[in-house]
Amino acid sequence: MKPTAARGFTLVEMLVVISIITILMALLIGGITSALKSSKNSKQLSDLRQMFTGWTLYANQYTDQCLPGFLSVETQKNWKVAYRMNGKLEGQTSDKLNAAVAQTYPWRLAPYLNYSWDLMLGYREDAASIEPATLYTIQPLALASEPLSAALRQIAPSSLSGSTAALQPRFGYNAFYLGGWWELSKNPKTLGVPRPYFCDATRTATDRSANAMSRTIGGIVFPDRMTVFCPSAYLSANASAPSSGMPGADLQGGSEKHIAATQSGRPTLQESAGAYSQPDPTASGAAWVCPPWLASERIWNCADASSFSLYTDQAIPLMRYSKQIPAAKADGSTRLQTGGDLDDMREWLNLSDLTTAQRHDSAHTGTLRAP
Repeated sequence: MKPTAARGFTLVEMLVVISIITILMALLIGGITSALKSSKNSKQLSDLRQMFTGWTLYANQYTDQCLPGFLSVETQKNWKVAYRMNGKLEGQTSDKLNAAVAQTYPWRLAPYLNYSWDLMLGYREDAASIEPATLYTIQPLALASEPLSAALRQIAPSSLSGSTAALQPRFGYNAFYLGGWWELSKNPKTLGVPRPYFCDATRTATDRSANAMSRTIGGIVFPDRMTVFCPSAYLSANASAPSSGMPGADLQGGSEKHIAATQSGRPTLQESAGAYSQPDPTASGAAWVCPPWLASERIWNCADASSFSLYTDQAIPLMRYSKQIPAAKADGSTRLQTGGDLDDMREWLNLSDLTTAQRHDSAHTGTLRAP
């Protein structure tokens, strides 16, 4: 009896099998990637809840006062305040924290967070193994923007203990409108007195006094909307100022600037789009986060849900792991929001009657100059 020849796979059958395997692998990888992003965002939300707890503990100790967003070295001297390290940092002559790294919020909040390196610098791969005595900035943070306080330049990233956490923490704080950005006044009537930015602001719509900043948690008008913390990164401007205050105006301006992500460690700025629009998990953090407007100055906008145009060098909301930005609100809630959600001044200002137009426009007067 003649043996039957073994039948092999035809080329078509092999191609079909390979195609099915490829499709399944793509689905599997996509599912894993999505799960990883979801997991990282969930971790950020959990960490933001802890940040909020520390923020409220600070307020409880200081009669409901909001954590200040920025205290210049001169303001700290004027108020005769000093912050202790409790042995958490080395390389300084005493246990008193250097006033330069106490200007921004992280080291003032650290005691209420049990000095958690993960909460402060958890986006960095070396956060778990970092030595407390060497919390230096790996890449110097360029602060070339003139409107920002010159006092920030007193922080020496390459030599001062604690400067990494002071300048590049995991989450940015709504520093201008919660607690305030404090410097010594240059106004002849209040010369040398600590004053926050926008303390003499007026409403653009009514020409009346604007109390846009809240100094106490109890004074926050809409705590369910007020942003306290969210991921942030300091970026260079990549678009010219719009000709009108509404979103989408003049996004393709001629004075675009470009910075290389490989050199700066910050999100890639897409000149062709006039925006940064892709998440960057390796971007260096920033100690504050700016709303779309600071008084009468347009800082950034989001023409769609995830494409940011930046008009001046500043720290703005960061898409780190996905195109959703986790944020902690003043009522203790945390949520994932898009850039479009945060491009709304009701998420930042402590004003109760912003109109639909004003939420995308300047709501009060003021400039980024010493008060």
